Amino acid sequence: MGIMNNKILYRSAFSFVLPIGLLFMLFIVSQQNKSLFSPTKSVTDGEKQRGGHVFSIRDSTNLKSLHQNNLEWITLVPWGFQDDVDSPIVTHQSKDSVRNRKHESNWVNKIKMVRSKGYKVFFKPHLWVQEPSDGKWRSDIYPTDDENWELWKTTYSQFILRYAKVAERAEVEMYCIGIEFSRLSVEKPKFWRALIKEVRNVYSGKITYAANWYKEYEKVTFWKDLDFIGIQAYFPLTKKENPSIKQISKGWKKHIPSIKKTSKKYNRHVLFTEIGYRSTSSSAIRPWEWMEYDTDAEITLSFETQANCYQAFFNSVWKEDWFAGAHFWQFRGDFDPKNDYFDLDFTPQGKPAALILAKGYEND
Repeated sequence: MGIMNNKILYRSAFSFVLPIGLLFMLFIVSQQNKSLFSPTKSVTDGEKQRGGHVFSIRDSTNLKSLHQNNLEWITLVPWGFQDDVDSPIVTHQSKDSVRNRKHESNWVNKIKMVRSKGYKVFFKPHLWVQEPSDGKWRSDIYPTDDENWELWKTTYSQFILRYAKVAERAEVEMYCIGIEFSRLSVEKPKFWRALIKEVRNVYSGKITYAANWYKEYEKVTFWKDLDFIGIQAYFPLTKKENPSIKQISKGWKKHIPSIKKTSKKYNRHVLFTEIGYRSTSSSAIRPWEWMEYDTDAEITLSFETQANCYQAFFNSVWKEDWFAGAHFWQFRGDFDPKNDYFDLDFTPQGKPAALILAKGYEND
């Protein structure tokens, strides 16, 4: 730089002051940057996010019952779609621009209504594979060639940036840039870093990515570009049905060291962007399994197992100093205690698990 040239540096006493001032400024900046990457401070209990994914919110009356669960964050999910895991185009809007603007305004209004009731909002776009090949799902998404990759990058970025702008308009507290793209997140980190920068250009809140618990979150390399390490925490915890709280808690001990190691490596707190358990005797064995009512006739109802899973989570994970909170799957704004349709499903509403969640989410 010219300012460090000897002829300029020693020309006068004034020219000597400039480098010293510049060096002082650089020292201050270096100290500020150093603080950014100092060991992660512990998250106090009061700072942890107490969240839940809530669906079917029509108006504020759908939020009244959630206060008893001590939820402080509500996770809202807009959807994008692609045909199969190797499809190159993500769709999320119609060709009618007026209709698209109305859809975005509806989201803004819903979010503002939720926030007006005292909740913080985690806006979390999901990508749905509409006709997946046998055994394939979102984690297997990967374009077949360079041309398709360029198409997918463009259309997916448009999807995420569209809702990032909605999030900014509605003053959303936290936004998610992707969910469970196990191959893409590990093999295409350059794309995600570029997308993160684009999102930060239009959205000013906290940002995370929701990595799968299985062979993804510990392999992601762009965590420092984000505000939280996000994990879809459907870890298998037992091998037997109807497990006790003690048995489930023992299962957590196998996973916690790796989670803690990842948090320390990237100097970021860990957020369970999704966690949940069905009300079945096998829910701790394969927590990620979706409820298929037409094919799961052999599934055994067990409110106790679901409740035990919730209690083991609070016993084993909640108090960890690297842990930033959880967003449980799922709650229904239209929940009706007289309707037994969701008895086997993930919702804790109307079940013993709801009382455990409310106790665990208490904020003294």
